[in-house]
Amino acid sequence: MKGVSRRTVLALAAGGLASTGLAYAAVRSFSELEMVRATLERYLGNLNISDDHLRAFVLEFRRRNPWDFPTGKLADATTLFEKLHIGDMARPLLPEDPAHRLERFERLLLADFHLLTDYVWRRGPDDPITYSGSQLCVNPFANFEAA
Repeated sequence: MKGVSRRTVLALAAGGLASTGLAYAAVRSFSELEMVRATLERYLGNLNISDDHLRAFVLEFRRRNPWDFPTGKLADATTLFEKLHIGDMARPLLPEDPAHRLERFERLLLADFHLLTDYVWRRGPDDPITYSGSQLCVNPFANFEAA
């Protein structure tokens, strides 16, 4: 059986260190906007929404749910996993508390996205999505005229 040479071991170690460094640099550069976009696109597919409308939505979502927004390593890891399309494989590996927090965040994010944007009112998937803001009543069948 042929042994592994020292040069091969050093090359593998250098490659591992380089990829770890690149992954760390990539994780540290993610913003909240990228995390929200990646999470929404995981469930809704490609979204045609401008950064300005998405930023306004994120600000309103944070105002409505200040404690439910993932922070720190969980947010960075979630964004990286979604961008690499390995979220389905990585989520079962999360401990119970972060997994529960992430699931709650996603449910609230999707609900607020449907309520605060015109996503469901578009004519087609290529129509741009706009942030419409918080409204008192979002029932399309409500009639406020006195009978």
